[in-house]
Amino acid sequence: MRVLDGKHPWGYFEATRLSRGAWMRERLTVFPPGTNAAERRALTFHREWPVIGAILAMFAMVLFGSVLQPFPSCVLAFALYGVGVWLTTRATRRLRAASRCLMVITIGFDGSATSFGNIRSMKAARLALERLERDHRDGLLTPVRYEAEWASIYRAIDDDRVALADELREGILSSERRPVDTWGSDT
Repeated sequence: MRVLDGKHPWGYFEATRLSRGAWMRERLTVFPPGTNAAERRALTFHREWPVIGAILAMFAMVLFGSVLQPFPSCVLAFALYGVGVWLTTRATRRLRAASRCLMVITIGFDGSATSFGNIRSMKAARLALERLERDHRDGLLTPVRYEAEWASIYRAIDDDRVALADELREGILSSERRPVDTWGSDT
């Protein structure tokens, strides 16, 4: 189930649940500050292309199946799908590379749940982004201040990811992470 997608200039949040209690994946993607609407639309199209491309490929097989033999019809359909993948990947390469993602996976087993990922960072970033969006919507932030707050959250996610990678590389995972109340306040 997608919770936030495309409506927010800063990125999107999605939560996917496999079954009632088996596992859940939450993913927060924050775009680099200054991302425009056309780039966000291209990224949404890239994310939706597997389904759209499959439907178009099947339609092409049906349409050309009566004109061509089955094999050429399938090759044409797969070529159409491949061109779509190539075009959407190329068009969104910069934005995907510059985006910052946080992911938390929760696995439930025998009535208990275990979560993996940087849970505190995910929660802090979501709260900061929701506060930012609310303040902007209520007219409490100018567009420049909104962009500056967005940039500080983006940098904090990047700094936190680098620190976590360093800790994992050194084999030391500290129990104390970046305090929640510091997110988005360094501007």
